[in-house]
Amino acid sequence: MSKEKGKFTSVLKNKKIWLVVGVVILAAAGCKIFGSNEQAPTGPMVSTMPVVQKDISETVTLKAPLEGTETVEIVSNLHYEVTEIHVKEGDQVKAGQVLATLDAKSMRDELQAAEDSLALAKSQYEDGLKSDQIAYDRAASELQTVQAQFERTKALFDAGAVSQEQYEKEEAALKAAQSAVNAYTVIDGKVQGNESSRQNIVVAQNALNRKREALSDGEIKSTIDGTVTRVNIRVGRFADETDDKKPMFVVENLEQLQMKGGVSEYTIAKIKEGQNVIISADILEGETVKGVVSRISPTGEAQSNSSSTERVIPTIITVTESNDKLIAGINAKAEIQIAQAQDVLTVPLEAVVENDDGTSAVMRLNENNVVEMVIVTLGIENDLEVEVTGEGLNDGDRVILNPQGIADGMTVVAM
Repeated sequence: MSKEKGKFTSVLKNKKIWLVVGVVILAAAGCKIFGSNEQAPTGPMVSTMPVVQKDISETVTLKAPLEGTETVEIVSNLHYEVTEIHVKEGDQVKAGQVLATLDAKSMRDELQAAEDSLALAKSQYEDGLKSDQIAYDRAASELQTVQAQFERTKALFDAGAVSQEQYEKEEAALKAAQSAVNAYTVIDGKVQGNESSRQNIVVAQNALNRKREALSDGEIKSTIDGTVTRVNIRVGRFADETDDKKPMFVVENLEQLQMKGGVSEYTIAKIKEGQNVIISADILEGETVKGVVSRISPTGEAQSNSSSTERVIPTIITVTESNDKLIAGINAKAEIQIAQAQDVLTVPLEAVVENDDGTSAVMRLNENNVVEMVIVTLGIENDLEVEVTGEGLNDGDRVILNPQGIADGMTVVAM
């Protein structure tokens, strides 16, 4: 019982102590409020930021993947099995180097068959030509005989020695003999082969040429010096049946990387070839590399995967500074340096207002929190701030952000 009584007494004692402390705090606060002669500031509450003297630059940002300055996609339309692949992704290759080999045996077999077909077509043509020449010579001889017979009959008919019927019979025989001769194409007594036979030779020759080309193309080669960045074929597959219809190989010149992106038609007037670029990427872990605007397309195009009517102009940025961390295929950000100014006064964009007369101004606060309008001339700007020059404006001055409804001479409460 004595322990419980002691515990209760202790709790009560602590409550009294805190009660006394609370009363003292309230009394002190009351004295400060009622004892002070100062009046609380009045006026609209505003947010401010200081004028800062610093370097500023205007940039245009472009995002795109890094890629080689030269890229070739190596394909084959030959339906032959791939028997060997000589490279893997990451290998360095030279122009003309063999990347893969197709089934040469099948190619040679088909080439031999094409050669045999051409030989057969030529043989058939020659045999037909010989037969036609014999038939033509016989028809020409027959024509001479019939011609002589007709001339004798005609002389007798003119003399009244043969009948009309006999004359017409001989005349019909002459026409038939002439038609038999006319059935052949002849130059200087030599029969020319018929068009169908000649066309068979042309078809066979073209087929043979294709097989020869196929045998030559049976070695899939790189057309440039570079790095193999993609292999989309496997041994045992047909050359024209790659994974997802992709090229067999992709070879890129990675000695120098570049970015290809689209710049808005509303911004492109600020971009010029030769402008400096700062390139950053997650893989660089905070580091940056230098680049340069190397090419601007003369024509615009629609944005891909966008319903916007805004056009973009393809622009190429070449990386001019090496960094072992950079690799092709990763996304990077390029900041194109449009203009720069050093050691100038800057304010946030939200601090600038445009007057009815077209001038720009900032609302500065003096030491008494009274607003002073300062007419300013704007210079270089970026996404956050703008260069300003104005009479009496100094580094460290406070300017109001978003000063809508704030007038010159007004007293405000700065937050």
